[in-house]
Amino acid sequence: MIKSIDSQAGIEMVLAEEIECNLITLHNNSFTNKKPTIYNEHLIPERIRRAMSTAWDSTEILGRDIRIIELHNFIVGEQGLVIDSNFRVIKETITQHSPTEIEGFVKRAKEASDIEYVRGKFLNLRKRGEQNYGHWLIECLPKINYLKKLEDGFGVLVPNVSSQMNLVIDTSLRSSGASQDLMILKMGKNEIKRFESLVIIDGLTHHGTYMAPQAVEFNNKLRDSVNGAGLKKVLLLRDSNNRRISNIEHLTSTLREFGFTAVNPGKLTFSEQISVIKDADSVIGVMGAEMTNIVYANNCANILNIAPASMPDTFFHFLSVHKNHSYNEFRCETQSPDQDRNGSMQVDVEMICDIVRDLAF
Repeated sequence: MIKSIDSQAGIEMVLAEEIECNLITLHNNSFTNKKPTIYNEHLIPERIRRAMSTAWDSTEILGRDIRIIELHNFIVGEQGLVIDSNFRVIKETITQHSPTEIEGFVKRAKEASDIEYVRGKFLNLRKRGEQNYGHWLIECLPKINYLKKLEDGFGVLVPNVSSQMNLVIDTSLRSSGASQDLMILKMGKNEIKRFESLVIIDGLTHHGTYMAPQAVEFNNKLRDSVNGAGLKKVLLLRDSNNRRISNIEHLTSTLREFGFTAVNPGKLTFSEQISVIKDADSVIGVMGAEMTNIVYANNCANILNIAPASMPDTFFHFLSVHKNHSYNEFRCETQSPDQDRNGSMQVDVEMICDIVRDLAF
């Protein structure tokens, strides 16, 4: 049954199995969930807390089927969004795309006088947020593991983003175990192409509500390919103006007395990022792309994620569930009148020190 996304815009979407396609379905079992330990939980606005309820409060996360779907003669653009020749959006490729983004892409595709036709077979490794280190490593790259379920001759479709992130993409692809002859096609956010044959993977992750264990298991293999730097306690510094800790120097110097080494992942290569975290039993950092690296820490490691009270995120919680971490969040108010989740935070250093002592970080 075709459903409308926006009746005013006239945009339609359709499930892949409702149209002609080849489909492989792999069943995934449920997994045990564990609520994170939240400090200052009372600061979290009710609607934000409610948005995280399923992921935080469920004792079991039901399994979701992983589907390998092959489509023919389909159009791709807008961070992995796929439409058919009738400009219907394939529902499985909508990943946090806003109605405005979807409508804009369909409009541009309709108005395009000549869309490049790409011959051959490609696995789509693109999604909304593909330019983000965490989205790429956990939600995009692990899909390459399903090439082994396909016949020979498939290439991969990847994002073409910033030079720094492109380097991460290139390095992680080389470390993935894929063939050295693998054809890699890069697409920018605003490019539109029509593909002779395109495979999409559905069900591996759904940002905010689900993460299959295979996504973390894949990254464990990347971890195994790198030697550790021997650091047991790591403070991950944030290389962004968003969600900065305004008294970071005080926090850094104090945690150094507990044996923590401060590391700025944004200044390191991808392999170096894995190396500095690989031997860690304790990791502290600010909620953001840098904290994705906890997936490379030891199993059962202690994690303390410093986060704005108004940020509805369960991504790092799920990473830690699959790594059997002791996962803790330290929620803070931001230094902005509207409690913007990207605002700076002044943390209570003494309270963090108490947590470090109590949990034997």
